[in-house]
Amino acid sequence: MRKLPLYLLSCLLIVLSALPVETRANHGAGGEIIYEWISGSTYRVFFKFYRDCTGPGAPTTMPLCYKNSCNTTIYQAPMALYPGVIPPNVPNGSPVALGCSPTTYPTKCTNAASTIPGYEEWWYYADITLPFQCNNWTFYTYLFARNNSFNLTAATSTYFYTETTFDNTGTFEGNSSPYFSNKPIPYVCVNVPFQFNNGAVDPNGDSLSTDVQQPRDFPGGTCSSTPIAIPFSPQTPYPPIQLTSNPIQTANTFSLNAATGQMNFTAPVVGPWTLSIRTREYRGGVLIGSILRDVQVQVIGSCTAVPPVVTPVITTPGVQFVNGQIQGCAGQLIEFGWDLKSSNSNAIIIGEDNHNASIPAATTTYFNQRTDSVRGMFSWTPGINQSGLFTLTVTARDSTCDPPGILYTYINTIPIFIWPPTKANNDTSVCPGKAVQLSVTGGGNFLWNTVSGPGTLNNTTIASPVATAYAKTTYRVVSQQTSFCTKNADTVIIDMLPTPTFTPLTDILTCPGTPSTFDLNLQPIAGVTYNVKWFPATYLSSATAQTPTVTPQGDITYYVEIGATNNTCTGFDTVKVDVLDGFKILTPDTAICQGQSVKVNVIGDSRYTFTWTALNDGSGGTSISNMNDMAPTITPQITSPQTGPFKYQLKAMHPNCPHDSVASFDIEVQPNPTITLQEDAAMCHGDTMQLAATVTPAYKYTYDWTPGTALTASNIPNPIFKALATTTLKATASTSAGCKDDDDITLTVFPADFVFLSSDTAICPRDTAQLAMVGNGLKSFFWTPSTNISDVTSLLPTAWPAGTQLYTVYARDTNGCFDTARVKVTVKPAAIIDLPEKITLYPGDTYKMQPNGNALYYTWYPHVGLSKTDIANPEVRPDVNTRYIVKATTEFNCSVTDSIDIIVMPDSYIEVPNAFTPTHSKLKVLRVGEAKLKSFTVFDRWGVKVFETNNIDEGWDGQYKGETQPMGVYVYRVEAEAYSGRKINRQGNVTLIR
Repeated sequence: MRKLPLYLLSCLLIVLSALPVETRANHGAGGEIIYEWISGSTYRVFFKFYRDCTGPGAPTTMPLCYKNSCNTTIYQAPMALYPGVIPPNVPNGSPVALGCSPTTYPTKCTNAASTIPGYEEWWYYADITLPFQCNNWTFYTYLFARNNSFNLTAATSTYFYTETTFDNTGTFEGNSSPYFSNKPIPYVCVNVPFQFNNGAVDPNGDSLSTDVQQPRDFPGGTCSSTPIAIPFSPQTPYPPIQLTSNPIQTANTFSLNAATGQMNFTAPVVGPWTLSIRTREYRGGVLIGSILRDVQVQVIGSCTAVPPVVTPVITTPGVQFVNGQIQGCAGQLIEFGWDLKSSNSNAIIIGEDNHNASIPAATTTYFNQRTDSVRGMFSWTPGINQSGLFTLTVTARDSTCDPPGILYTYINTIPIFIWPPTKANNDTSVCPGKAVQLSVTGGGNFLWNTVSGPGTLNNTTIASPVATAYAKTTYRVVSQQTSFCTKNADTVIIDMLPTPTFTPLTDILTCPGTPSTFDLNLQPIAGVTYNVKWFPATYLSSATAQTPTVTPQGDITYYVEIGATNNTCTGFDTVKVDVLDGFKILTPDTAICQGQSVKVNVIGDSRYTFTWTALNDGSGGTSISNMNDMAPTITPQITSPQTGPFKYQLKAMHPNCPHDSVASFDIEVQPNPTITLQEDAAMCHGDTMQLAATVTPAYKYTYDWTPGTALTASNIPNPIFKALATTTLKATASTSAGCKDDDDITLTVFPADFVFLSSDTAICPRDTAQLAMVGNGLKSFFWTPSTNISDVTSLLPTAWPAGTQLYTVYARDTNGCFDTARVKVTVKPAAIIDLPEKITLYPGDTYKMQPNGNALYYTWYPHVGLSKTDIANPEVRPDVNTRYIVKATTEFNCSVTDSIDIIVMPDSYIEVPNAFTPTHSKLKVLRVGEAKLKSFTVFDRWGVKVFETNNIDEGWDGQYKGETQPMGVYVYRVEAEAYSGRKINRQGNVTLIR
């Protein structure tokens, strides 16, 4: 059997666990799973279990479950009790020592009546070979025996669960898990500051990070079950339980340093509390695994112990203390110490640490053990390749053993950071002028400088500056952050590779199109073949020749690259071909007015010699301000305008140009015009007038009249003006060069509307209309037509046309202008009404007037007996004979009068027809005026009464008892009373006809 390695023989926290096959019992106080790589994919897995001595005995085996994210298979294997001894060289299952006399201060492990909780430490193990590689394996185990805990809900009925994760792909396959080098001490005094550290150590030197997790339940209790977080219980009136600062009840004083694993808190409540800690393992920034531990923290009553204070002490020059961290240097002796001091002079302090696990090559020595002031000393020379963060946990055990008789343990962390040697990148050789990036590791706040050679640095205060050297150069870098280290500086040499030998080219000044030859004068080395490349290839006879010919047309810079077949560096050179730019006259052919000048605009190379010549203006060159100026002023010297054009020539010359450059432009001199218009004039509105513009001297001018709205055309010399309003016209004559003159003329326009008539009017037939006329400056006028008008020469005539008539006035004013005006007299239709001459009414009758005609408005008189007097058809019922007169008016206010006589009879009367046809009408008593019917009776020829009624509006329909009566003569009898009360009796025969 393999011997248990030393680095696995320590642990920190108490984890809750229980056997899955047992009846529920509270004895699982804590545990964790760690593993050790054996070979290939074979690992030895350990489960450390902390048993509460008040519960059942430890199980003989524990299940080991394992699974991965690469498939869905769940594997399992039994873990047996480890047969060897466990740290500190005690039998498996030994009580966790308190440090006080077990007879004087026993725990529940040795005396059930004791008030001090007791715990045993049991190790289980199994060797397993994983079937394949996967980046996410999980080892886990479970036990239905979690101890009661004040910060967990339903803690008496939950499983204990813990797990370890890891990655066995690639180089990670040979990894062993981190482990805890400090044993868990679950005793904490109430309201006393407590310090503790698991002492996490990684055997592979990987980086570790620690955090707090929520404890987990494992409902179902099989390998295929799924762990769940156990809810935190409420803590009233204390702050709620939460992971960050109160995972157990500490009144939010809990803190955990993720890098060192140091925990600090003050517990205000007595009782058991469960704390779950996870430590994750990183390599090269990649997470490769984690371990999870549960610990049950027992907060006991008031204690007399006083926590000691740990104070680091620096003793050697090669060490510094920065922000709570000891810093040293690789390959350099580190010595420092710390004091464990208690304010209780009776304290018995025992100092110890975990350097055997975390830093095995170091040594520690303690002085004045078992006193109130203990000093520890640390000594270590890290190897040249040992660097990074190392965590030393220092434990102060107060063995005073005052009641209640437990060992109070306080653990502090001393982080030790080892700076690696400052190392620059390796020496190298480059081609001259080629940039190379330097680099340095080990330290910080770097400063670079050039020790020798012509090299440069783009930045001297960064870790990776860019160096450019043209000959062998030595650079030195110093880590100012680790100035206390002896190996805080290094040098790097940048040497040069050989380059081809050639004569650098000289820049050329030439003319467009003039050939030149480049010659590198390359000095070859025997056995070396050179490759020449020119770019760009523009204007070159060859882009690969050593002596190419260039015929440039413009400025150009060539780059030449000279390569070789061996390791010789490529040679580079540049040559600029400066081509004289020539010149260009930007002033176009132009026209000016007589006496004006032209400032010539020319761009060109100032290295030319320029000469101007006046070819045909007759001035002999005196019109040019300076004949050798590139851009002179030209003033043609002529006494009279000429159309030209006059030509002016510019010649450019340079010694490097075989031919002169010549250009020219033309100037046309145009006359300054004089324009004259006729005198101002007056005219009547609507008349026209031919205008005339006289311009001298004769030339092809452009004309412009403004305003031009009343003209037939505004761009001719002789437009026609139409008199619409008094206008001042301005005429301008101009040339294309802007030579111009103008003159104006005012044309007074007399108004055309000087006659004003009264508005159109309307009359009724046979009426007269009053006409009226007003005129300004009238000289004569007359009205037409002359019929049905009182006076054709009157300003206020009257007119009585038989029908609608348009009257016109023709007038002339004192200016001799004519005007015409018209007024319309409309004759509206006459009013028409037609009424009956008379109407007879019997007593009780009314009559509704029904006048015929075209009137809209009516007025009746007299008012007596009328329902209304202002409508067309009122009802009339006079008491006596009355003549009613009505006036009817049309919508055009034309009126007419008519009358109607209403004759009122003194009494009413009745009558009965002598024959009737039932299919057309009933037999009724006929009345004129009002009357009352006493009875109306009809008998057949045998005297049978076939009909009777006293309603004057009812009649016989020729039936008796629902049967149609035959044709024949029937007898009727009528008894009635007239309107006047007169009795009426009638009897007679009536014939029924079918």
